[in-house]
Amino acid sequence: MLDASRSDSSSFTPKSATWTVVQQGDSIMLDRVSPNGKQQAVYLLNGTPHTFTLRLVGTETEATSTVSWNGASMVVRTTSHPGDIEIAQTDTWTLGADGATLRVHREASNNGTAIGSPTFVFVLKTGS
Repeated sequence: MLDASRSDSSSFTPKSATWTVVQQGDSIMLDRVSPNGKQQAVYLLNGTPHTFTLRLVGTETEATSTVSWNGASMVVRTTSHPGDIEIAQTDTWTLGADGATLRVHREASNNGTAIGSPTFVFVLKTGS
């Protein structure tokens, strides 16, 4: 669950969000729920690019993500081409020492021009 008080304020930061992250073999399945709706993504941990449908600015577009590693941090680079522009974002996922905090630092660009670099902080939600 997004901890908005510990996350950077930006045009990318929703007021609330829940990420459900599940590892199955060499894949991570990510379900994101925010006031903007639901999104799903699959990240292949072996570095193979994976293409999926992403909703951006009210439009569905094809996106491709590739995973790499920087020490213990997972780095996800995603590119998409809604219309005639290229949106690129690099998310660096770092799990806290407590095992219950996930920090996601995002670097985003539109046609090569930086448009933001917020950090989101998620905390493990226990129980139902």
